[in-house]
Amino acid sequence: MRKSILFLFAIVCAAFMAAQEQLPKWEKGYLDIHHINTGRGNCTFLIFPDGTTMMIDAGDFDGDGFNAKYAPMFVPQIFPNNSYTAGSAIINYLIKLLGKDKPEIDYFLLTHFHSDHYGSIQEISGTSDNGYRLTGLTEVGDVIPIRSYVDRDYPNYNFPVDLLSNTKSTGVELPAFTNLLKFLNYQKVHNSMKVEKFEVGSDKQFVLKKEPKSYPNFQVRNIKSNNLLWAGEGKKTISLFTAEELLGKSGKYSENQMSTAVVIKYGNFKYYTGGDNSGLVDQDHEEWYDIETPMAPVVGKVSAMSLNHHSNRDATNRMFLDVLDPKVVIAQSWCTDHPGAEVGQRLLSKNIGTQKRDVFMTYYHDETGFGIGPWFARSLKAKEGHIVIRVYPDGTYKVYVLDARKANLTIQKKFGPYVSE
Repeated sequence: MRKSILFLFAIVCAAFMAAQEQLPKWEKGYLDIHHINTGRGNCTFLIFPDGTTMMIDAGDFDGDGFNAKYAPMFVPQIFPNNSYTAGSAIINYLIKLLGKDKPEIDYFLLTHFHSDHYGSIQEISGTSDNGYRLTGLTEVGDVIPIRSYVDRDYPNYNFPVDLLSNTKSTGVELPAFTNLLKFLNYQKVHNSMKVEKFEVGSDKQFVLKKEPKSYPNFQVRNIKSNNLLWAGEGKKTISLFTAEELLGKSGKYSENQMSTAVVIKYGNFKYYTGGDNSGLVDQDHEEWYDIETPMAPVVGKVSAMSLNHHSNRDATNRMFLDVLDPKVVIAQSWCTDHPGAEVGQRLLSKNIGTQKRDVFMTYYHDETGFGIGPWFARSLKAKEGHIVIRVYPDGTYKVYVLDARKANLTIQKKFGPYVSE
């Protein structure tokens, strides 16, 4: 009897330990892509094969204000819990991932100037000793040094309007944008941070810093920014729209169409991410609004992708999904209207692309199913969590779903290995 009890106890302990399994540490030669779920917008952190690091976006916004303005839609709690801000949650994630020694971010890419990608000034936003408010990007960068910062229009910020002299909010939240400029100026002067404009077509802006010769098959290619799309060779670009088209009769514009897009390649593995670029043409949107269709052949087939615009209904059109044909799809989602019903249908369709897609969402609320039906949720590989893609030197890759409600990188599910094609 005693042996049986001990045996059962051992099984329970083993099951508990398995349930508490932590993400294995990054090793040299791995490409890690961490889609960090704070509940307040996009944040992707990458560790390149030689240890060079890159962050794409770090959003934060007022959840209560959003819920009041856009009810009945709503956003989740901040993850892992409401004692965090989005920025402090990202900082905690990076320290858990990289160790207690002060980590660094070699590159920060801001896709566009929306709060769910770089932060907004809220009542709870602290103030740095350096003079700027702490929210999203500025909160992360106040604690973790950023060596090189890149955005869509530095230093002139004059497309499609002059953001430096404009006193009206035509497309950006001016308090957040002004705060960003304070942060950039301080970090340039006092911490030698490089600040650059995104170079469309370049594969030299985000390079390996530690051992570039060891990984000649690694590349980050800049695909699109503002109204410019890489033509597919050299640094030739194509203009997708004019400032006049974007501003229209109202004189206002959406930052979404300004978003940068990059493709990251490691051997046969290929990953696309493009902020909030759009792909819709209908009775309310002219042809230029569809950025995805001309961009699709430039990007080509990928292994994995982060969906444009959080999986909203104005993006991920049929052609884009068909041409990119990913096996793994990540939605950096944070609201009850994610995904748009049409996007959900396309992701599940057997008539788009050559393969069944594995879809992972950082956040999906069951109430979303009231509008789009239960079929989409049943097909999901993950409905909540941090989604980590780990690519190995041989081209295979795995996907880990980490518990966003815990602060210690606990694995909930794992998938793969997948084979890069």
